[in-house]
Amino acid sequence: MRSIIAVVLAATVSVATPAAQSGSGQIDLLGTAWLVEDIDGHGVIDRARSTMEFAKAGQIGGLAACNRYFGPVTLDGNMIAFGMLASTRKMCPESVMEQEQRFMEALSKVNRLELIHAGQVLLMYADGTEAILRFSKIVEK
Repeated sequence: MRSIIAVVLAATVSVATPAAQSGSGQIDLLGTAWLVEDIDGHGVIDRARSTMEFAKAGQIGGLAACNRYFGPVTLDGNMIAFGMLASTRKMCPESVMEQEQRFMEALSKVNRLELIHAGQVLLMYADGTEAILRFSKIVEK
């Protein structure tokens, strides 16, 4: 029997405000939510959603594929840094857990971001020139 440890996370609401880059070069992601489309060039499982929500200033949260995660984030221009991220601890099928691990490992390497396609696509980079995470904007209907 698998044990499940749940961490309570306050519900966040995805607001469809446009992510924008201000005149100072600061990318404003507050109130936006994103769906992962690619992790380090290896795609994602269609029904195993990985997301990122910027619901409160200085905080992120989302679904890593199986478990919810949350924690602090710092944005400075196009630079991004994640603090210690916490997550729930439930078990899912092996392929979903592998995607979750790839996503969390990629997040630990990310240091800059870029918005493209009129703010509908968010790219996150590590030290190289290739994006290691590609997100599409989640728009409320």
